[in-house]
Amino acid sequence: MNCLASIIKYLIYIANVVFVICGILIIILGSLMIGNLGEFKSLDEAFNVEALPIIIIVLGCIIFVISFFGCCGAIRESSCCMTTYAVLMLIMFCLQIALVIWVFVKRADFLKTMGDVVDTAWKENNSNKNVPMDALQISFKCCGKNNYEDYLMAGNKVPISCCGSLEIKECPEDVYKTKPGCKDEFVGFWSTNMNIIRYAGIAVAGIELAVFTIACCLASSMRNSRRNDIY
Repeated sequence: MNCLASIIKYLIYIANVVFVICGILIIILGSLMIGNLGEFKSLDEAFNVEALPIIIIVLGCIIFVISFFGCCGAIRESSCCMTTYAVLMLIMFCLQIALVIWVFVKRADFLKTMGDVVDTAWKENNSNKNVPMDALQISFKCCGKNNYEDYLMAGNKVPISCCGSLEIKECPEDVYKTKPGCKDEFVGFWSTNMNIIRYAGIAVAGIELAVFTIACCLASSMRNSRRNDIY
């Protein structure tokens, strides 16, 4: 390969190291999103709640694997590996764009659904459903659907989970009065993470498109170099 091709090879390698890190960070983001849901799995809506974090984790794993493949292809100077990598990167770019478009188009509907999930948790807040509000209140440091007064208006005592734990005997009034409502906190949690997905996804997709173009050029250069060596 010529000097320019060698420079591009190492740029591809560095870019894929960055992608490997991005893939790990995306996996961590999805894991944190699932972790913050606590024991919310007791509700029938749990699949809808966990679907987006699972998709994000799968996407992060795919990015990690493809990027690792790209690093090996660049270092080994294999035109076959680099062509395969370019095709995989194009597929990855399309999947990334599809996810970003879905988040932009469905964001409002998705957030409304998440608000409805909290409404369902409030209605089904009993031992038969493993008291889903306890899981919400501990995970998101909130109290009640809108605030602590929801319990008082329903003729119930404010639960100790409003203090963020089930291991205490009583939740002090000066603590639970400062807690925000779970509906706002839960919807806000998803809103923040969807914003991260939207704008970070656009940036990563742009880089992926650039890397795809460069990988195609590098694969062509490798084939030409191999052909020149033969003849």
